[in-house]
Amino acid sequence: MTLARRWVRFADRHRRAVLALAAAAALLGLWGTVRLYADLRPDLAELLPARSRSARDLDVVSKRVGGFAEASIVLSGADQVTLELFADDLADRLARAPPGLVRWVEYRTDEVADFFRPRLLLFPPRAELALLRDRLAARVAWERASRAGRALGPAPEIEPLLDGLAGGQASLLGRFPDGYVVGPVPGPRPGTTITALAMLVRMAGPPDDYANVVRLDRFIKGSIAALDPARYAPGLRVAQGGYVASNILEHDALAEDLIWATVLVLLAVGGAIWVYNRSWRSVPAIGIPLLAGTFVTFGLAELLVGHLNSNTAFLGSIVVGNGINVGLVLFARYLEERRRGQAPLPAMETAVETTWLATATAAAAAGISYGSLLSTDFRGFNQFGLIGGIGMSLAWVSAYAIGPSLALAWERRTPLVAPGERPDRAVFTRALSALVVRRPRLTAVAALAATALALVSVARFARDPIENDFRKLRNGAALRAGGPAWWDERVDVLFGQHLTPTVLLGRDEAEARAIGEAIEAHRRATPGTTIGSVLSVAGFVPEHQAEKLPIIRQIAALATRENLSFLPPDRQLAIRAVLPPRDLRPFGAADLPAPIRRQLTEVDGRIGTPVLVYPAASMDVWSGVDVIAYADELRAIPLPRPGIPMASSMLVFADVLRAIETDGPRATLLSLGGVVLLVLGAFGLGRRSVRSLKDAGWVLAALGIGVVWFLGLAGVAGLKLNMLDFIALPITFGIGVDYAVNVFQRRRLDHARSIADCVRTTGGAVALCSLTTVIGYSSLLVASNQALTSFGLLADLGEVACLAAALLALPALLRWRELVRERAAAGVSDLPGGPA
Repeated sequence: MTLARRWVRFADRHRRAVLALAAAAALLGLWGTVRLYADLRPDLAELLPARSRSARDLDVVSKRVGGFAEASIVLSGADQVTLELFADDLADRLARAPPGLVRWVEYRTDEVADFFRPRLLLFPPRAELALLRDRLAARVAWERASRAGRALGPAPEIEPLLDGLAGGQASLLGRFPDGYVVGPVPGPRPGTTITALAMLVRMAGPPDDYANVVRLDRFIKGSIAALDPARYAPGLRVAQGGYVASNILEHDALAEDLIWATVLVLLAVGGAIWVYNRSWRSVPAIGIPLLAGTFVTFGLAELLVGHLNSNTAFLGSIVVGNGINVGLVLFARYLEERRRGQAPLPAMETAVETTWLATATAAAAAGISYGSLLSTDFRGFNQFGLIGGIGMSLAWVSAYAIGPSLALAWERRTPLVAPGERPDRAVFTRALSALVVRRPRLTAVAALAATALALVSVARFARDPIENDFRKLRNGAALRAGGPAWWDERVDVLFGQHLTPTVLLGRDEAEARAIGEAIEAHRRATPGTTIGSVLSVAGFVPEHQAEKLPIIRQIAALATRENLSFLPPDRQLAIRAVLPPRDLRPFGAADLPAPIRRQLTEVDGRIGTPVLVYPAASMDVWSGVDVIAYADELRAIPLPRPGIPMASSMLVFADVLRAIETDGPRATLLSLGGVVLLVLGAFGLGRRSVRSLKDAGWVLAALGIGVVWFLGLAGVAGLKLNMLDFIALPITFGIGVDYAVNVFQRRRLDHARSIADCVRTTGGAVALCSLTTVIGYSSLLVASNQALTSFGLLADLGEVACLAAALLALPALLRWRELVRERAAAGVSDLPGGPA
């Protein structure tokens, strides 16, 4: 007696114990599953490897500086005075936020301009000030001599020096215009503008603390509601954008999509099983073992990972859609034997004995494909691979460990097959087998032509396969007019720059000064640089102030109204506006106005060590090409020492793209290699279940054709690979090979019967397996997140292509081959091949 038959009899004898253990494991798994799905983390940083540079630096910067995640508030729909009044009242309320919620609020810069204007002469180098003093003294003397008629030579030129001084003033004060951050921005309709006022609320704590993100959002909304904008003006509108609003929108949409996807998958898969097997009892018979394995899978994921990210959130639907294939094949064979008149126990023995190798091979291939993702450092890949690999393994274990006990226990109470119920063949597989039998040559030639065309499309696809537009990875609602991303673009216009800086941290103020000077020097010397403004102690606290003060006082003494009378009135006013007060003293980082000082302060109170680098306003922060260029340029600047921490969302984006480019191909090759070795081993070993390596070659050929069609369709559809759908490549190898494995294994067990007969008998179950997998992937098409939608579409294309190759292309080739051999054996030289 084989081991398979022994197991079935053991499961029948101890069915109560087996089912009780399964129920206990499922309940424990369900508890872990609920905890896991309660911790959804949509932040992109959750996808990066923990040991990547940007992830390590982000952790260091968050601990030392506290992060720069922001909630932006945009006021519109009223006159500017009303907007400013509401902004002042709202700022007062936000300033009373509970501890640990709000770092500060940015919405006006009067204090900054008022602080720097009388201190502007402390910024030029001492030599430049001395030159200005000497040239001004010479010009004053020349003007006096000219009035007395004793002037010699031309007047000393002072205007170029004044122009240089004015340029320095503009570069500093221009970053902090007086008043509120308010002005015209593009409206919702092309060609229209609206007046908007922007406020930034910087969040306290790390940006990945989602609970704190929600608390801040609720506090802001509560503060706005308490003020009642309609009391200020009937049309006053208050919108929110920034990290906080986007993060919550992504999280809530992910959770909502998850619920809908799960419901749709369960209903659609259950309906497909019911229709195919012509029995509602088949739904719980297949579904209960699957759900038990799925609950245990995510219970283990809670222990091993502890949370879900944007890549792994929909794995439940995918695991159900993929993992159910094992139970489908097993139960379909069981029903086939029962409808042929076998008793329940012998029917189950036959079903287990004849399906376990093929399903184990297919499940192992899927597990290998998921497992290949574990070779990557990218958490968006390896966590997906870990959970998916466990899911595929436990789907097979639960089907064969629970399925026989459940079905045989059920049969003791109520028959799963009605007496006299006849076997059936699905219309779909009857049509396919008829096509294979009647027109094999035409079908095979068409398949080969499609493969050739697909190769051309694959070549085009391979030239530019990576998606570099991050807008196509976001929630579509965020990008629409009135969404967070839409308002973010307008806030950038009002502030005159992108608002999320890269933070670099020096060991002390001196090193931070050197960092700031190095980056600023590079920025000035590099045409077309991706680096915009630099906020550091070097730019706001000039050196050698005490040495400059005597010269500045001498300049102030010379710059009297009488002495400057040779200048136009506007020049006179500009100079006198920057003349220092008599009590001007050197200042340090601790003396800076609050809007600047707090950005240069660590959480422990140290001032001057952070350096904030903003991207150039001309670059597109949602373009992968621009983001990588920015990251490469910034990281290539020679700094005082290697390893200086630098962190921002843009560096995270850049490292995500780099990780995809390096980890994606590696996982794909490992998956392909693992599947090839598995198929060769399964079909090349053993005497009763396999004969030779020849069938393994046909299985791999079916997979190869399916993958070529898959990539060709992706190229035709204009799809590109992003941080999520790159996964579709390695897992297509493991899941796509499933169908050819089952068809060819049935052909072997039935002693090399015609391939068309195998399509008729096994094709239905195989097609149903593919349908449930497609349902699992298609659940992603309802997602608001465009990356998930793209992954669902790409994976669906892979499923359809591999199924068509396994049930149509390769059977047609083999049938054509069978006919050729039959004719050759009969001594006929002409090749019939059926009607073409």
